Amino acid sequence: MSKEQIPPAPSESIKTRRELAALQKRIHRIHTLRNVINQGLSRIRESNLSLALTQKKNLRDLRNEYDKLTSEVHCLPPLDAASILEEEYNYILTIGNIMETTRELKKGVKIGENNRRAIISGLVQFYDGLRREMDEAAANPQGGIRP
Repeated sequence: MSKEQIPPAPSESIKTRRELAALQKRIHRIHTLRNVINQGLSRIRESNLSLALTQKKNLRDLRNEYDKLTSEVHCLPPLDAASILEEEYNYILTIGNIMETTRELKKGVKIGENNRRAIISGLVQFYDGLRREMDEAAANPQGGIRP
């Protein structure tokens, strides 16, 4: 008999259930932090771009939760684990880049007025898109990002 045909021992089954429950709790904490960040970022307009920097602590907390998540996904098949980790990593990277760009703009880095306007326009489009997605998610709780 191959390993796939042998049913898991009861103790292995209990351990797997505990690991999956812990993983679900971690993912819930991550989604809660993402919701907090999204809510904070959705208030940003062109006139208050530096408000994004108020989410630094939440992003740091999210990174810490992500680090813990990386050690907890071992109970999933590799492709499922990779899918979860990739989605969260991409979110963290995107928000981190937004904050870094905002920080550089606030410091008044010399990039030229045309470049500055283009970057600000891109940030405003990002926040407008985030608000649209959150509105759609609120109207259709089955799909879209979490409000």
